[in-house]
Amino acid sequence: MYTPRFTGLWYAPSQSKPFRLGFGVEVEMSVDDNSISRAAGSPTDTADPREDLVQRVVSSSTFEKSPKLRAFLRYVCRCALENEPAAATEQQIGIHVFGRSPGYNPNEDNIVRSQARLLRLKLEHHFAHEGKDEQTVITIPKGRYVPAFEKRVEIPAQQKSETTIQPRVETRRGRPLALITVILILGFTFVWLVSTSIRRKNATATPAASGPAGPDQVATPALNIPGAPALSLPAGEIRIAAGSQRSPFVDARGRSWGTDQFYQGGVAKAGSLDLFPPVADAVVFKTMREGASADSMAPPAQSEFRYSIPVPPGVYELRLYFADPLRRANPESLQDAQNARHFNVSVNGRPILSGFDVISDAGTAPIDVRAFKDIGPASDGKVHLEFVPSPERPFVNAVELVPGTPGKLNPIRISARNAGLVDNDGTRWIADNYYIGGRTSTYSNPDAGPQVAPLYTNERYGNFSYAIPVPPGSYTIRLHFLESFFSPLTAPSGICRGAGCRVFEVTCNGVELLRDFDVYQAAGGAFRPVVRTFHNLHPNGQGKLLLSFSPRVNYAEVRAIEIIDEAK
Repeated sequence: MYTPRFTGLWYAPSQSKPFRLGFGVEVEMSVDDNSISRAAGSPTDTADPREDLVQRVVSSSTFEKSPKLRAFLRYVCRCALENEPAAATEQQIGIHVFGRSPGYNPNEDNIVRSQARLLRLKLEHHFAHEGKDEQTVITIPKGRYVPAFEKRVEIPAQQKSETTIQPRVETRRGRPLALITVILILGFTFVWLVSTSIRRKNATATPAASGPAGPDQVATPALNIPGAPALSLPAGEIRIAAGSQRSPFVDARGRSWGTDQFYQGGVAKAGSLDLFPPVADAVVFKTMREGASADSMAPPAQSEFRYSIPVPPGVYELRLYFADPLRRANPESLQDAQNARHFNVSVNGRPILSGFDVISDAGTAPIDVRAFKDIGPASDGKVHLEFVPSPERPFVNAVELVPGTPGKLNPIRISARNAGLVDNDGTRWIADNYYIGGRTSTYSNPDAGPQVAPLYTNERYGNFSYAIPVPPGSYTIRLHFLESFFSPLTAPSGICRGAGCRVFEVTCNGVELLRDFDVYQAAGGAFRPVVRTFHNLHPNGQGKLLLSFSPRVNYAEVRAIEIIDEAK
């Protein structure tokens, strides 16, 4: 069994492998949590007293036999102390505390919710008994996982005495008042239920698939809380999991996705169940919205669908996510599923994809992502996406709209890590994504030995590619490398060490970028980052910067990739 251990001023480092969450929280996975102490050299006289409080709580007899609850409490408290509430989501806790795989569905696995109930009971018991003299109390409010550190409210001794000896007396004079109170409560409850029913009925009214819908008619499924906002996402960001009616969720990259809404027509369906090679965010492709009728002769209203998404004024980047279930529908045929489905997509009446064949567009990848820049709302304040058969019925798995820059794509920075990070320069890097094939490996910085910056601790290696979706344009690509395996200091006995041990080539859409590239030789040794920059590169006909890493000696490798739009 492992438990997360936070590094830094709070806990002493171990020999286990560290990794950084996508929100700046660094975690170590350890087989033992009994040797917890303040890191050597830490400023004990200026430390946050809340850290000492958490240390006392997890060391108490209340938590003595509950290692998972100790790990749970440490994790969420560190999120609170480092002001990283986004790292304390149900899915992130499941992954980093309870060992669930990235992209697991919390709606199907309630481990975090059930353990949170136990943790709340444990905390209440601790501060009522062993921690009764603590001036600050830790609580985890219901409905969230970020703990609160609150000063204990002491009742004056005189008030305690009066409260204790005051008997409860029910008099005849009190009964009419109580009766009036009950009547008022019932009246307010009735009014609230009626208004809620009306709002819910309006919110769930879906236009019939057999007839055309009015231009302002939007089907918006009811949310868990009547009258709640459609999506709970960072300002300006909209992500819709098409066909999904479950609660909003967080994917493996830490992005929040809302339920399916703002649509007209189509039907919700299960997505592709077999994504191979593996992808970074399989959960995004579990559901989809598809045209209702498979009959190519059916009226358009029965086979097309659209989204009318309200957005604030501004410029946005649009990404459409596809994984066609037809891709591996009939493996016995010895044919792939290209030329089996075609459809058109337009934005605000402007075509952006014509005769679109997802499987052909994706190539060897199981999924396809298309990116577009300079997307803005129409005159009605909505972005209108229309999916039309050509002639087969259209579909989409997910829709993403994020604030953009006029005329220019926001930089894309990918780290080979399983979660994003912010480097020492304040630059944000997303978790590994858009890859096809390959494996990942992590270098764990030892207590004594070569130290590697967080951006370079993880590598993707093998014979692999990255298909990074971008709009038409000219781009700069920076590739970050570091040799940590074929080193005279770390290579196992009998393994090649030094220059010549790893040689490979890199191409972008067939354009040669690196030939016979040796990371060790280029960097002048192991554990030294080396960056190679290339300009004036253009996406292929599928809207991708397809980077291919082809080994010649041993495996190719890369630590991070940057894509910069060269538009002025």
